Amino acid sequence: MSPTKEGKNRPPQRHSSGCLVNTKMSSLDHTNSNMGERIDPSTPLESQFWYHGAISRTDAESLLRLCKEASYLVRNSETSKNDFSLSLKSSQGFMHMKLSRTKENKYVLGQNSGPFDSVPEIIHFYSSRKLPIKGAEHMSLLYPVAIRTL
Repeated sequence: MSPTKEGKNRPPQRHSSGCLVNTKMSSLDHTNSNMGERIDPSTPLESQFWYHGAISRTDAESLLRLCKEASYLVRNSETSKNDFSLSLKSSQGFMHMKLSRTKENKYVLGQNSGPFDSVPEIIHFYSSRKLPIKGAEHMSLLYPVAIRTL
């Protein structure tokens, strides 16, 4: 048996905090610096690597603490069982914004976003556009924080 070649098609490595760490940049990677990581809005929320489920606000902040500004994750809301929270690291600290379900079974971010069919669609939309949230108007969702799989 011949030894395997290390690092040939290695996926991005994750920092122990869950932040994605790029190990190499492809010459084909011409992404704009204000464009977030590509999110597939057709993948169900439960299958998204940045969906952390039932973690607390405090746990979300602990995960985001070692990440850079514009890092984010989605978790279950602690106050409304049918809603979710978007936790974001900003230059001012941490922000937690509600992703609420409307009567029409759509989702909205905070009070100023349009309605979306799913939470992944909201994340996809705001990975390339500024957030409609007071205090985060200058930010987009750039760096998804992956679930730790230990």
